Amino acid sequence: MNAYSVLAKYYDRLMGDFDYEGYLNFIARELSGEGVDLACGSGEMTISLAKRGLKMTGIDLSDEMLNCATAKAKKNYVDVRWIRQDITQLELSHKVDFITCVCDGVNYIKKSELKGFFDKVKTYLKDGGKFIFDISSEYKLSQILADNLFCEDYDDVTYIWSNALGDGYVDMDLDFFEKIHDDTYRRVGESHRQYIYPLEFIKGALKDWDLEIYDGETYSDVKNKSKRLLFIATKA
Repeated sequence: MNAYSVLAKYYDRLMGDFDYEGYLNFIARELSGEGVDLACGSGEMTISLAKRGLKMTGIDLSDEMLNCATAKAKKNYVDVRWIRQDITQLELSHKVDFITCVCDGVNYIKKSELKGFFDKVKTYLKDGGKFIFDISSEYKLSQILADNLFCEDYDDVTYIWSNALGDGYVDMDLDFFEKIHDDTYRRVGESHRQYIYPLEFIKGALKDWDLEIYDGETYSDVKNKSKRLLFIATKA
């Protein structure tokens, strides 16, 4: 089953420990005008930015995720444009002031496509525009998630998440046991692959940008065991 076809329904719940507010407060000083949120998922960050008065477009490949985002925007009374598109084939009608890609979106891009993706982002930024994104670090993927098993149990669903380390990537298999009624459950599953990016690889791919790098959880200097890396790249 395609990635996020099942997970979309539970994504916000399973991402409950992600510090959206702290993240947004940290990057807000860099943002003004019009922006595009890539791999926007359920639209949590896109909508939060729109609430701050920024003109926003959210782009994602998953119909299910975009349906969740559309419903959430309506519930929050914010106007956001949603587009279904592969971010590696990014096409915009005009240049914007900033582009974001939050919660590991870049980890899903193949290494052979990464530099081309960064170049496309640059094409659609105004001079001095900001590209802000994060990745799960090499340490997190290879030392914490790889070859490990996680699970959570809720009243309406239980999920089991198993990971296997490959050559430069981690394969993730998720099985959901959805409660239909009483003691009856439906099992559905989907698979993901996240690519492991050493910090120096990202820096090399962004060598033509002005670049700031932070720990994506503490918003301070990067450490050897930083689990999330946050990049603020300015179009030079």
